[in-house]
Amino acid sequence: MKNILKIILAAMLVLALPLVSAFDANVESDFSRTDVLKKDNAMEKIPATYELAVKEMSILPIQHRFLLYTNNGKNVMWGEFSRGYFKAEDNHGKYTWGIYGQDVFAGFYDGKFFWGRYRNGNWKAYGLFNLRSSKGKFVVFPSPVLRPQTISSAQIVTPTSVAAIK
Repeated sequence: MKNILKIILAAMLVLALPLVSAFDANVESDFSRTDVLKKDNAMEKIPATYELAVKEMSILPIQHRFLLYTNNGKNVMWGEFSRGYFKAEDNHGKYTWGIYGQDVFAGFYDGKFFWGRYRNGNWKAYGLFNLRSSKGKFVVFPSPVLRPQTISSAQIVTPTSVAAIK
């Protein structure tokens, strides 16, 4: 089972390499480095619960996806980020949420505070995955492109078409 997970993870990474971008490259963050690095500032800015983080991110629905994993492969996290906020779930069924900006991030993992740094596909964090320190790699996937769809007149439901069906 471990080998299958490693193969799937490796395949995802190889297929995603052309899609990789820097975490902040195309996404505006409302948070400065100081906001994230100073614990008191970060605690004020981080939503208190996972649900509040989801609500905050829904203000701007264009969300980017990410996959983050430790170097030993024991911890894998997947989630979304937008406007300086992120939310995710890991392979242990635990949730995390928080803020990011200017190569640093902070938040709550399973309700406990953590912070870290990221750059060029690498990251290091303190308190993430309930570990004193951890490090690994991350991959960012672009947002799906929403295109208008053409609808034929046969697909449009009108009161007369409903009456004709009855």
